[in-house]
Amino acid sequence: MKPNVRNLVRSAAAAALAGVVALSAGHASAADKVSLRLAWLLNVQGAGYVMAKEKGFYADAGLDVDILPGGPNINSTALVATGANTFGTNDSGQVIFGKAEGMDLVIVAACFQKYPGGVLSLEKTGIKTPKDLEGKTLAYNEGGPWAFTQAMLAKEGVDMSKVKAVVAMGNEILMNGNVDAKTAFIVNEPISVELAGFKTATLAPADYGVNAYAEAIFTAKDFAEKNPDVVKRFVAATVKGWDYALAHQDEAVAAVLKLGEQLDPEQQKRQLALQKDFIVSPFTEKNGTCAFSGDTIKETQDVLLKYGGLKAPIAIDEVYSTAFLPKKD
Repeated sequence: MKPNVRNLVRSAAAAALAGVVALSAGHASAADKVSLRLAWLLNVQGAGYVMAKEKGFYADAGLDVDILPGGPNINSTALVATGANTFGTNDSGQVIFGKAEGMDLVIVAACFQKYPGGVLSLEKTGIKTPKDLEGKTLAYNEGGPWAFTQAMLAKEGVDMSKVKAVVAMGNEILMNGNVDAKTAFIVNEPISVELAGFKTATLAPADYGVNAYAEAIFTAKDFAEKNPDVVKRFVAATVKGWDYALAHQDEAVAAVLKLGEQLDPEQQKRQLALQKDFIVSPFTEKNGTCAFSGDTIKETQDVLLKYGGLKAPIAIDEVYSTAFLPKKD
């Protein structure tokens, strides 16, 4: 399922030169220059980082941060592991895979508390619970949403012999009625379908006790050990950025749109509003935005071992540290 780390390392230097986005906010250069490699293309999924730069939170923390996009051919874990970038974001599961491939990475924050992958259907199909998928056609493709969907279905006692699972991609197969449901990233794909005129319904594995962190922020373990103050300052400023973005959503969307003119303003507005429920939770209200628990990361590994193609367990305690999180006031 995962590419060999040697191939990722060989391509890391070339990928680091691709698609660079330099975000300018009018602040003087800071003493410590670092880079953040996003997991995906720049959009409101990264609104917290954009606002941390835009509002000067990084500069106030003594940091000069370059925010760089990811994409289908850019692997944030490999780029951080090779030192091409200082920090990266990705699903916690991808960091686990990276560790399994020999990348010495450590998660230092996790900004999406609720895993954004799951099952998308049209409202008219009447799929409201996992059991409702029995007798239906479910499209999937290999990857995170499918692994966590399988775990959810098993947990809820769904008889998979009654579910017609087919390998297929794209929202068109849902809208044209070829399938009843599909695995999807449910913070953005339902919005695209609804903008096309269809009412949707979603199933989130996290709502059924199967969870993983997304927008996990990680760095190389060696960097964290040698530069703990830089890591702490970066995480604290990022937390301020996410808190600001969620409290000033129109401003955050406008800042992101300035950096990505191809983005759909309405889609981005709806996505950021929807993301709030994935970022804010009872746990973060108690412990602060981007706080996380090692227990969830351990549970994620269990899912990946059973459904996600992870061949053997790693020393999970070595892949995260909560020591860099700011204390909640």
